[in-house]
Amino acid sequence: MRIMSRTIAAIFVIGIIGLASPAFGQQVKIANTPHNLNNLDVWGVQMPQNRICLPCHVPHNAYPDEDADIKMVLWNHEETDGAFDMYVTLDGDQGTLDGTSKLCLSCHDGVTAIDNYGGNDGYFNDIKIPVGRPSNLGTDLTNDHPIGIAYPDGEAGYRPAGTLVGVKLVTVSSVERVECTSCHDPHNNGLGKFLRVPISGSALCLRCHDK
Repeated sequence: MRIMSRTIAAIFVIGIIGLASPAFGQQVKIANTPHNLNNLDVWGVQMPQNRICLPCHVPHNAYPDEDADIKMVLWNHEETDGAFDMYVTLDGDQGTLDGTSKLCLSCHDGVTAIDNYGGNDGYFNDIKIPVGRPSNLGTDLTNDHPIGIAYPDGEAGYRPAGTLVGVKLVTVSSVERVECTSCHDPHNNGLGKFLRVPISGSALCLRCHDK
């Protein structure tokens, strides 16, 4: 009976670990990346209890947002309220910052403090990404790849949306759009710069562009 009890207990523990493994795996992926803010302690960033996920996500009392795609990620960081100059395509299309890219720019705008999270003033030291670092995009996005813009599905020079491999379109208000997370995976820095696809040979570009 003791052996059976121990076996059942072991199976139970393994089952619990298995259920937790997806979230734990994400934490391990970001542990040694700049998205683990503990790695930025040279800037004075300090997180309570080494909670890696906390600056972006929270299980309870997430920031309210009318956008369903943002609600899904239980967002915990102060959202940027900067006025951005967006890229304008040759067709005159201009993106809007009302999707998930707004979350990325809530640190990468260089204006919003990266430690401004949790709604608790006790954590805030107004630490921003330093000017001059590539990760500080600023609010002028006119020379950056367009974001917050509908994917030109069916247009010449672009692969059909349903055939894209490696990159990710984000659905906002039933429209498949190009956002920051189309090319970047914020939880995985295995390729550097949080890229979803290697840039060697322009592989990332050619996932969408058919020329």
